[in-house]
Amino acid sequence: MEIMVHPHGFGQMFGVPNLVVDQYLKLATPSQLKVLLYLLRHSGQAIGQDEIARAVGISEELTEEALLFWSQTTLFESPTTSPSAKKAEAASQPNAPTRSPSSAASAQQPTASSRRSSDSVVLPSSKSSELSPLEITAALEDSDDLKMLFQMAEQQMGRPLRHVEQRALVWMHDYNNFGSDVILTVLLYCMTIDKPSVSYAETMITNWWNEGIRTLSQVNDAICRREHRRSFTSHIQRTFEMQRKPTPKQQEFIDKWQDLDIPLELITYAYEKTLENIDKLSFPYINSILETWIAAGYRTRKDVDTYDHKKTEDKKTAGGVPESENAEAYQSFYYNLPENV
Repeated sequence: MEIMVHPHGFGQMFGVPNLVVDQYLKLATPSQLKVLLYLLRHSGQAIGQDEIARAVGISEELTEEALLFWSQTTLFESPTTSPSAKKAEAASQPNAPTRSPSSAASAQQPTASSRRSSDSVVLPSSKSSELSPLEITAALEDSDDLKMLFQMAEQQMGRPLRHVEQRALVWMHDYNNFGSDVILTVLLYCMTIDKPSVSYAETMITNWWNEGIRTLSQVNDAICRREHRRSFTSHIQRTFEMQRKPTPKQQEFIDKWQDLDIPLELITYAYEKTLENIDKLSFPYINSILETWIAAGYRTRKDVDTYDHKKTEDKKTAGGVPESENAEAYQSFYYNLPENV
């Protein structure tokens, strides 16, 4: 395809600094470039974030992220910083050395050796860092592995990385010393559970690191355990016909049943008994039934039907409480529970 520039298109022009191409073009996303061009076109004007979003056809969230990106470059300055204040600051530090990204990080972050020697150290989040686009560019130039990480992350997410995502990846890779294989594995897992977020992946990796989960093998095991628990919870939701995800209290019951290795068949039967007796879903009620059955050694529906039926018949023979009164006792127990879930 051939294309020629029409001379009439240059009737009115505005300048684009060389730095945009020389230093930021590789890092900037399409939305960030759109915002930059709009800002340059309206140089000297006070423009609102919502106005920019409408003009360039992107969301306000992307607009805010783009403004943050460009505000951390040398192309723009804070409107609250006056020229006299800048001169005074420069005069007070005429020979101040420029810190590299690695030295800036070391001032904020414990060394890798100190982290390895002490499991009590809690890793800070990338939100506490202030990596500028220039520092990210320098980090990429210094590490082919980091370049590969950026490329693979963009392929997984199907779009260019935003500045906050770039910052999080550099932070995890360079400053927290997480391997690219671990980061990409967790990021891919986040995609499969509909959490396509670098921030979510960072939180998950950091939590696991604080729990002593460091290697790729350990991370894969943690993902398998998490998936097993998620699958169990999904089965309970379907069985109980729940239209929303469990509350934290309900999830505690579900996790307890899974940890006790209670068969799903028995949980399903306890749910059915609950509906028969009180005609509503109640996790405490289901749990009380399960505790009774597990204490009696029941593991299947057949166990419950066989032994419970035998107990009922024995009570009738001995002149015990009729079955209808048992149902009323169940209801009385339920309505006097300290907490309904």
